[in-house]
Amino acid sequence: MTGTETAVVLGTAGAEPGPLARALGASSRVHPERTDRCAIVALDLSGEPGDEEYELLGELADLATPTALVMTRVDRYPDWPGTAARLRDAVDPGRRLAVFAVSSTGGGVDDLADWCATADTDASVPVRPPTPVTRLGPAVRPAPLASGPSRADRLTGLRAGVAAARTDALTAARESLQSLAVRADRVCSGLRPADVDAYIGWVTGAVAAVETTIDARLADRLDKVRSVASAGLPDEAAVDVRPVPAVVSAPAPPERRPSAEDAVVLLFGVSAGFGAGRVLVAPMVQWAGLGWAGAVLTAATGLAVAAWIVGVRRTAATRTALRKWTSDIVVLRRTALEHRLIARIGLTEAGVGRAPWNRRRPNL
Repeated sequence: MTGTETAVVLGTAGAEPGPLARALGASSRVHPERTDRCAIVALDLSGEPGDEEYELLGELADLATPTALVMTRVDRYPDWPGTAARLRDAVDPGRRLAVFAVSSTGGGVDDLADWCATADTDASVPVRPPTPVTRLGPAVRPAPLASGPSRADRLTGLRAGVAAARTDALTAARESLQSLAVRADRVCSGLRPADVDAYIGWVTGAVAAVETTIDARLADRLDKVRSVASAGLPDEAAVDVRPVPAVVSAPAPPERRPSAEDAVVLLFGVSAGFGAGRVLVAPMVQWAGLGWAGAVLTAATGLAVAAWIVGVRRTAATRTALRKWTSDIVVLRRTALEHRLIARIGLTEAGVGRAPWNRRRPNL
């Protein structure tokens, strides 16, 4: 039986002890056993050691098991030598344990296997930190250690939950506002100038309702992610971080003001109206012999046709202006909503993720 077959690889999920154990041909368990010839404690360079690592080293010290510290996935961290030195000072201040570095591609595994084959039972055994001496004073109840999943599992679940919440919130915001824009375009097709104020109020209220719905939906998702990631941790992990909504200057509603274009349209409308009036009424006037009354009828018909042409042009211009205003307000409010959602997600992730990193032994 080789030295690696009687070795055990220990560590949190973030350090990936399983792949290291398979590369060595060793076993991987949560806790060491007395039958283990030597032990390898995998350390995650992405953060500081926590209660799990200290408890593992304490159990190995009680069993007097030769132990090596292994910094995993060092190729992902350009400054890994400094980080590894800091981690070793934290968990092995007496520098009694052997230290190795292993890359994601398997570099350094052979040296670690050689150590397993010749592990020294005297020189590389961890020492359990002494119990700190406490001066007598007012009785203070110590805070209970956090229970539940390990730090690496909490952070992994937090990242996955936050990513899913981000995708769900942004997708829902885009789809809801795009659906509103399509519906508003259909309403504009049959809009009359007298309905402009009602239309503007409806669009503004609908956009605000979408924002409220998306905010509430995201809050519910983040509450679920937070409750899972902070299970068993102090109450500060449950604080809701809500950024102040950004103030967006929405475009002003369109206003119809007299312009040179309106004068040209009016001139064309009057000309076309009187021309149509003569074409339609003149033959009847000559046939009936109405005289001056026929001229009045021709003028009235021309004015009616001119008013209709000008009204149609005015309605079309109003609809075009409202479509542009709707497009502008939907784009601006959607951009502001997405920025606000991302900011809230980021602050919540930072606030909740801080609690697992604070799971440190009070005496170290």
